[in-house]
Amino acid sequence: MTVPVLRLTGTPRDIGRQHGEQVPHLIKDNLRFYMNLWQHMGGVSREKILTDVEAFVPFIERFDSDLVEEMRGVAEGAGLEFREVAALNARTELTFSCLPNTLKESSSGGCTSFGLLPEATESGHVIIGQNWDWRAEALQTCVVLQIEQKEKPNIVMHAEAGTIGHRGLNSAGLGVCINYIRSEADVFRPGVPFLIKLRGILNSSRMSAALQMLMAYPGPNSMNMVVGHQGGEIIDVENLPNDLLFVYPRDGILTHANHFESPMLRIRDTGKGTLADSIFRSGRLRRLLEARRGKLEVETIREALSDHFSYPDSICRHPDEACEKVDQWQTLASIILDLTEMTLRYTEGPACTGPYRVARLP
Repeated sequence: MTVPVLRLTGTPRDIGRQHGEQVPHLIKDNLRFYMNLWQHMGGVSREKILTDVEAFVPFIERFDSDLVEEMRGVAEGAGLEFREVAALNARTELTFSCLPNTLKESSSGGCTSFGLLPEATESGHVIIGQNWDWRAEALQTCVVLQIEQKEKPNIVMHAEAGTIGHRGLNSAGLGVCINYIRSEADVFRPGVPFLIKLRGILNSSRMSAALQMLMAYPGPNSMNMVVGHQGGEIIDVENLPNDLLFVYPRDGILTHANHFESPMLRIRDTGKGTLADSIFRSGRLRRLLEARRGKLEVETIREALSDHFSYPDSICRHPDEACEKVDQWQTLASIILDLTEMTLRYTEGPACTGPYRVARLP
């Protein structure tokens, strides 16, 4: 399957409606995937999901009412109920609600992210990126969104069909990538969903505004973000339910996987026990990048992101045939965001299997 590239423009409602009208089948497939996943993971019914998501809508409305309008447009264009699209955009929090928060939680997989300052790259560019690891079934519902906005920065984003925030970059030179993390403080609670906050970052005109937004809206669950700017700054943000922790590049290189790395963490990291490979993926990617420091560009980054140590639970992740199909993970896309030249490069599947396609701002 070739990932659709959608050009979206106009009012927030227009942008959402065009999104829904262009890929209604993918949005419905994505909704079906998550409804099945929530049922599989926690026995949670569709009715309960749609009831639970209602509590998130007032938080999104207060955060940015334009985003509620955009989600309403997606629902109209795809022929879905608004709450169904809202559920896709609160999918991180709804998934957390299905998972017991214990070290014995049954799960596997996770993303590996990086950031490179100018002194580490061959071109002197600022580059961030990641391998996005998730359930293999979700491979068929990826989209690239090119969003032209009237009063906010333009955006190019690699996302899941029906979602309005994900990893990407904007015309102000800001970019963001993501990782799953979890702490003992994580319980199901409403708030501004993680994907909506990612859109908030990409709607920001400068890094200070993005960071201020994150500090104003911690939680509701833990997640990690690598935030970069073409002016020469990268900060890793470990988002807790009630606080933010920060990790900075060393010698121009930053890496992160699925465990907390800030020494300021004062509570138990419950995610690392279910994602043991995280412990070596972050450090190993750093060593692979450090070995080419000053010569890092698309091909040398791709080589690092294609690493198969501890296969299939590797930086370049592949399905584990010993698991049920619904529980098989893989790298769905390898992402390289060059914030200096403002390009989004992405694969359709693991980094080792194909070339990077290039998407640009509208």
